[in-house]
Amino acid sequence: MEEIPQQMDAKRAYGYLRNNSGAVGAAFHKMYETTLAESVLDKKTHELVYIAYLAATKEYSGLELHMKGLKKLGASRAEIESVILCGLAPVGMSLSYAYQTAMRAYDEE
Repeated sequence: MEEIPQQMDAKRAYGYLRNNSGAVGAAFHKMYETTLAESVLDKKTHELVYIAYLAATKEYSGLELHMKGLKKLGASRAEIESVILCGLAPVGMSLSYAYQTAMRAYDEE
């Protein structure tokens, strides 16, 4: 098993998981490849949706990695900006609901 670096970007972290976790890593990669192959979305739209999830889950190194692919697919800066900014309201709202839920649960104890 290879040594774990102190910090890994998304590509290296994904490779580490894939190469060192046996069947789990292989299954994870297969799932990723299948979602691409079976998507009814065109590749650019699929990647734009993917970066929205990366932004919402704070996977910043993944965002950096996928920007290169999006540029090659012809995505404009404005499209990428719109995808990221589109998530402001729902991500903000999910945090406000999580806050309310947590505070209510805490106060009930």
